[in-house]
Order: sequence, then C-alpha cells, then structure tokens
Amino acid sequence: MNVIDAIKTRQSCRNFNGEKPPLELLNEIAELALLCPSACNSQPWKIYLVYDNEKVEEVAKSTQDLGMNKFASNAGAFFVVADQNAKLMIGAGLKFDQNHFVKYDVGELIAYLTLLCKEKGLETCILGWVNDKKLKNAVNYSDNEVCNVVIAVGYSDIPLRKKVRKPASEKIVVI
Repeated sequence: MNVIDAIKTRQSCRNFNGEKPPLELLNEIAELALLCPSACNSQPWKIYLVYDNEKVEEVAKSTQDLGMNKFASNAGAFFVVADQNAKLMIGAGLKFDQNHFVKYDVGELIAYLTLLCKEKGLETCILGWVNDKKLKNAVNYSDNEVCNVVIAVGYSDIPLRKKVRKPASEKIVVI
C-alpha cells in the first residue's frame, strides 16, 4: 500500500476483533515512526508499546471512564505516546519556549504511527479520553512526561466508510 492509499483508507476503528498483532510488527512500526521530523530534531516523545495482556486491559480501562471507548477492550495492543521536554537549538530556544513545538511534533509522530499501521494491515483509533492516574499506573511513565494520547491497535473487518469532508474550496486558500 502506498501513502496515498493509506491516507484514503485509514479510518478510526471502533470494532476491533480482539486478535493480537505480532509484537515484531508493532516494534517495526514504532521504529519507523521515530523517523518523523521534529523541531530542531528534538524528538520530544516516547512511545510506550503496551503488549502484555494485563497491561493492555489496564490501558483500555484507562480510556473508558464515563462509559467512553468500550471498544478499546478488544484492541490487541496500544501505543501510548508521551510528550517529553524538548531541547531546541540555542537560536530557536531563545525565540520560542523550549516546548513550543512539542504538540506539533507529537502530532506528526501520531500521524506516522497510524498511517504505518494502516500500511501494514492494522487498524487504529486515536483516543484522547484518558484517565491520567489509571494510565500512569498501567504504563508507569515518568513524572516529567505527559501522556494525552493512546492509540488502540488491532485488526478489524469493518468496511471502509465514506469519508465526509468539507469541500477543499472552503479549507484551502491559495494566495
């Protein structure tokens, strides 16, 4: 699958079949995603690849407060993405707060992860509804990290939904 096909067919999966992807495949995806660019090559992220069955269950529960994301219990694994403090070059560090670009950089990492998963035959769902205390207990990330995003990963037989987007003419301005 090429990147255009991955973009056209990637969708948020809310119907995982419970099958666990091979750990080697998930490691490959995570390693490739680390090649994405970041401001001043700061790489202000860490990927926690949650694969152990008990930990997968704990992470799923951390996304399910108030009845949200019940489907996460059927995901085969999770990528928990942590924001870390950035270390920008002197010039950029003087002009911007050291963490000014972190959210953009982490967003790009997440895009790489989800598109690579699609290219490798896996489905994903980006989950932003997270109970920090439960997630920290499950993953044990450090106090200087923030984990606002969990990516559920697995297999599904859901059909491709028609993408509904606003017209490009409303979203793209040529100057």
